[in-house]
Amino acid sequence: MKLLHYPNKFLDQEVKDVNLENPGFDPLELKEQMIDFMLDNNGIGLAANQIGLDAKVFVFGDSKENSTICFNPTVLQYTKDTAVDIEGCLSFPDMYVKIKRPQEILARWYDENFQEQVVKIEGYSAKVYLHEFDQLMRITIKDRVSKPKWDMAVTNARKFEKALG
Repeated sequence: MKLLHYPNKFLDQEVKDVNLENPGFDPLELKEQMIDFMLDNNGIGLAANQIGLDAKVFVFGDSKENSTICFNPTVLQYTKDTAVDIEGCLSFPDMYVKIKRPQEILARWYDENFQEQVVKIEGYSAKVYLHEFDQLMRITIKDRVSKPKWDMAVTNARKFEKALG
């Protein structure tokens, strides 16, 4: 697996639904590989298109034991209550922006056994789920902020890189 960085064109392509009858891969093996890759890169989420895989699937979590894989994820409902938090993305190294998202969602996906899951997700986990869902829908953190805010994030990232030497 290789992490793709923006502006790689594959990140802008629409990914395909996973054929649950004939996925073309072992879902348990993919879960393990994606979670290991995510954690090795200090991430809390990883969408398949970030590693060049043309499939609607992502993983999220903070440890091997506390991670989930979502095949063909969707958002069924979301609250009007929102929260603003700082987000980064593995495909945008050292870039951080404030993004407003719903505080609670009702999500549906298929797990590694291709069993349907319908789950209410709140707070930080909802933010991460929505971030990865966006990624599959070709929406990046850059798309979620104004140009002046993005330009400020680019300036801050350059200062950080320069400080590191």
